Amino acid sequence: MKKKRIIIIFAVLLVFIIAYPVIYRWVQTGNPFSKETVMLGIVALLGALLICSFTLILFRTNNGKSPAQLKKRIIPLFIFFALGAFLISFTVLSLVTYSAYLIGWYKPPEDFLSHLFRAEFPGAFRQFSIWILINFVVLFYVLLRQAIDREQRLHEENLKYQYRTLKTQVNPHFLFNSLNTLSEIVYMDAEKADNYIQKLSGIYRYILDNEETDLINLEQEINFVRQYFDLQKVRDDSKIHLEIDIENADKFKIVPISLQILIENALKHNLASEEKPLMIKIKSDGMYVSVSNNIQRKSIVKDSSGLGLPNLKERVRLISGKEVIINQENNTFIVKLPIVSINK
Repeated sequence: MKKKRIIIIFAVLLVFIIAYPVIYRWVQTGNPFSKETVMLGIVALLGALLICSFTLILFRTNNGKSPAQLKKRIIPLFIFFALGAFLISFTVLSLVTYSAYLIGWYKPPEDFLSHLFRAEFPGAFRQFSIWILINFVVLFYVLLRQAIDREQRLHEENLKYQYRTLKTQVNPHFLFNSLNTLSEIVYMDAEKADNYIQKLSGIYRYILDNEETDLINLEQEINFVRQYFDLQKVRDDSKIHLEIDIENADKFKIVPISLQILIENALKHNLASEEKPLMIKIKSDGMYVSVSNNIQRKSIVKDSSGLGLPNLKERVRLISGKEVIINQENNTFIVKLPIVSINK
C-alpha cells in the first residue's frame, strides 16, 4: 500500500472522528454553536489528533511484522491500543471539561471527579468506543495489507531471482557439453568439425535470442531440437534416433530450451551403439509434451553436474506453475513437460 494512500486513509479517519460527535451533539441540542457542541468539538479534535498520533506510532512499530506475526499479535495489540486510546480520551475529556468550568461556561460541581465519571464520561465512553474500534480496524487493515503487499513483492522478486539464476545455469551447461563434443572430433575430421561449429553457432544464437523469453512457440522449439539433434548425429550418426510426432505445434507454447535439455539428458546418461541405438521420441497429448527414451544406462557419467533436469523442473514450475512429470515404465524413461495453448 502506497504512503499517499495511507495518509489519505488516516486523514479521512481524522475528519470522521471529529465530525461524528459534533454532528451528534448538534442534532441533540439543535444548535451548532451551543456550548455543549463547541466543547465536544474541542474534545473530538484534541482526542482525534492524539489518538491518530498514537495509531501512527503503533503502525510504525508493527509495520515490519509478517501477516502471521500480526495475526498472533491482534489481541495484545487491540488491548494495548484500547487502553492507550481510552487513557488519551479520558485525559482530554477531563482537561477540556475542567477548562470549561474555569472559564465560566458552566457552574463548577461540588465534586468534579464524581461529576466527571457520573455525568460526562458515560456518554463520551460510548462515542469513544466507536472511534477506537474504527481506528483499530483501520490500523490492523493497513498493517495487514502492508505486510501482505511486502511479502508478495518479496515473493515475486525471489521468483525472478531464482529464474534468472536458473537461466544463467543453462547456457554454460550447454556450452560446456558442446565444447566437449567438439574437442573429440576436431582432430579426427576437420570438415566434420567445421560443420559442427556452424551448427553450434546457429543453436547458440537460438539460446541467446530466447534468453529473456519465458515461453516460446512449440514449433520453434521443435525446429531448434531438430538442429540440435543433427549436431549430435555429427558424432554419433546411426547410434541415435529421434522421432517427433506432434500435430499443430504452432498452437502451443513451451519453456524454451526445455526439449533440448531432455534430449541432452538422454544422450548423456545412456549408452548408444549401432547394435543398440538410443531411441528418443517426442509426442504431445495437447496438455503435455513427452520426451521418452529406452533405458541403456551408463555405469559412469562423465562431466555431469546433475543440474540439467532439476533446473528444468524448477524453471517450468516458476513459469507455468505446473510440475514436470517423470515416469519410468517398461524400460523407458519418460518426462512430460506442460505446454500452454496459444488460444487460451
